[in-house]
Amino acid sequence: MENKERISINVKLGLIGRELEIKENFNIEIENGIITHIGNGFSTDSITFSNGILIPAFVNSHVHAADFVCQEMGYNKPIHEVVGDPKSIKYECINNYSKDEIEKSIIKFVYRATKFGSYTILDFREQGLVGSMIGYSAKQELSLNGVKYYLLGRLEENEINETNLHLLYKVSDGYGLSSVSNNLGINKIKNIFYNKIRAVHISETIKQWLRNDFEYIIKEYEPNLIIHGTHLSEEEFRIAKERNISVVLCPRSNMWFSVGLPKVVNAIKNEVNLLIGTDNGGILDPNMWKEMEILLLISRIEDPTSDYSLNILKAATINAYDFLKIKGWIEEGNPIEAGLLVIEGEKSGILNSNNKYLGIIKRGNDIIYSLGAIQNII
Repeated sequence: MENKERISINVKLGLIGRELEIKENFNIEIENGIITHIGNGFSTDSITFSNGILIPAFVNSHVHAADFVCQEMGYNKPIHEVVGDPKSIKYECINNYSKDEIEKSIIKFVYRATKFGSYTILDFREQGLVGSMIGYSAKQELSLNGVKYYLLGRLEENEINETNLHLLYKVSDGYGLSSVSNNLGINKIKNIFYNKIRAVHISETIKQWLRNDFEYIIKEYEPNLIIHGTHLSEEEFRIAKERNISVVLCPRSNMWFSVGLPKVVNAIKNEVNLLIGTDNGGILDPNMWKEMEILLLISRIEDPTSDYSLNILKAATINAYDFLKIKGWIEEGNPIEAGLLVIEGEKSGILNSNNKYLGIIKRGNDIIYSLGAIQNII
């Protein structure tokens, strides 16, 4: 990762602006972290990637990073036995590790996510106040290397009171509610975190959806971020759109736990602000390329011969930037807050593709150069 006062590169192709419009053969200049110029043709004093494709970096909008210490935990068990609150294989595993080991696991996981082009991460942090303090400590190191790590904390049931909620508010970027079953003090949480991220797992399983968890949580918690929503109806997607609630799809997690497939086409057609996450760090690698391709394949099942590739690329980038209020897209005057990627386009075949968006999702996992604040990532 380059980190210089002035950077100038030439690329064969790029996705420019909020609409990710395709531009060919251009030069981009960055000074002190700001895009100062995007010009036609190649500059003679620039680094040249004649086979390179410039794209905005990804946001991994839902992870459980600490789970990275518990690889393939409960692989032969149902979802509630593996990750259910508070008695599950996951919690038993995590509680066997020290604070220092958990912090190192979070950092290691996030650094691995950067290898796949995600320099912005939203992490659900369990273990109550202690867990959030571990996450807060990890955030300090990650931020030094330019990673945008958003900590969504959560209190244990016996911790929920106004004093602890205010303490959590100070160290976190929002509240990560596990599900509607963990609803103790939900009004207090809503009131204290009114101006931060209020996230919640919703309708991940058909059983949760049949309990009308969406209707309850919308009324009592007023979330601005829903995780999964695997079984949401078309009407519920419309409500999410009307209430400006973003929805994070985690298709590989849904498939691994055999809970169903997200209704990606339904969500897109109802203009929901879709985001993408890789979920549990002990179950799935934080590879957003795989996540995007799976969503693309699901969309082809739901709507044969369709092409939602641009929508899916936006879900991994622009939509998440909008939710987090950061300017990550490629445009003159924008800071490169989320990072930029140059991916290989010739050997992969993308440059010869009849549909560059499809080609990028299916073949664009070879990152040959990165631009941004991140440095010394190992």
